[in-house]
Amino acid sequence: MMKSLLLGFLMLAAGSQSPQDYKIVGKCLDRHASGRVALITYNENNQADTIGKCSIANGKFMMTGRVPSSTVGYLLINDRLKDPVPVILDKASYRVVLDGNVVLSLTGTPEQDVLNKYLETRIEANRLLEEFRLRPLEERRNDSIRRYYQERDKEMAPHIRQAQQKLLEQYPDRHATAVFFTLGLKEKGLLELTAIYEKLSGDGRSNPSAEKILQRINRLRALETGVMAPNFSMKTPTGETLVLHDIPAKVKIVDFWASWCYPCRKENPLLVRLYEKYHDKGLEIIGISLDDNLKKWTDAIKKDQLPYLHVSELKKWKCSAVTLYDVKTVPHTVVIDANNRIIARNVRGEKLEQLITQLFEE
Repeated sequence: MMKSLLLGFLMLAAGSQSPQDYKIVGKCLDRHASGRVALITYNENNQADTIGKCSIANGKFMMTGRVPSSTVGYLLINDRLKDPVPVILDKASYRVVLDGNVVLSLTGTPEQDVLNKYLETRIEANRLLEEFRLRPLEERRNDSIRRYYQERDKEMAPHIRQAQQKLLEQYPDRHATAVFFTLGLKEKGLLELTAIYEKLSGDGRSNPSAEKILQRINRLRALETGVMAPNFSMKTPTGETLVLHDIPAKVKIVDFWASWCYPCRKENPLLVRLYEKYHDKGLEIIGISLDDNLKKWTDAIKKDQLPYLHVSELKKWKCSAVTLYDVKTVPHTVVIDANNRIIARNVRGEKLEQLITQLFEE
């Protein structure tokens, strides 16, 4: 049973073989319910494609369609994009039970049953996330409240990993296993993904979902300590082109931030202090803004009195450097040496200050 919002899932399509016809039949606990149901996939550019849709009438709905075999789709109830439910579509009939916008169960194939076992391990974590998201914005910005939820999440994490590990050992050769471990792919580290991939076997490894895991592993390896930092060129607020590798410095801090990012603005005074203390000794800071508005960007630079270099493509998360450096959240920092090799990634606050102090004073 899936009794919680299934959040933050990535969509991946499996390989094309012979066409398959599917049917999804649903019923609602409220026999008078109405609304909409849609089925989407994501293409290679991570853009959503709607492959099926139908209406809910008198508490029932039915959807039919044809897809390549073992295509991973997402079921959306009343256009709730933040709450998609993954379904591995094959030549089969699926049954769905709804309670309002929440999918209570989705059954139909052995692969879907295996996927559901994995999804159930996340129920408590999803509930915790939803509890935090429903709090007022002011409370979500409160440091003590954020720490409270972080601690609860940490306490829960080992139990979730243990449950998922048992399933991985039980179903290493299932397509559903690879599908599950691509959900929230960007949240997983190199060691975790490598261990998962090495345990996959048979059909569990010979599918595009497993290939996505391998691609992610290779991307993370390219950002390890000691590796040459990906180069980029970007415009400053005055329109000049700045090239990362051409900036002379003993140490460079690349700081991903935005005017709209509250934690970023809180971190800015530390960066200013470090710059003022070590710039003459060879420190350079390059702020990469994820803004899409020139005035808001430059106004934030002036208000926070940021004296270092600034660049942006004004494309928010579509900024090319975000992809290069695998930035998932802001603020995000990358520390680079004089030879443009990575020293550290995503160090902030006291840890960043300690690292920079060590690099310049030891």
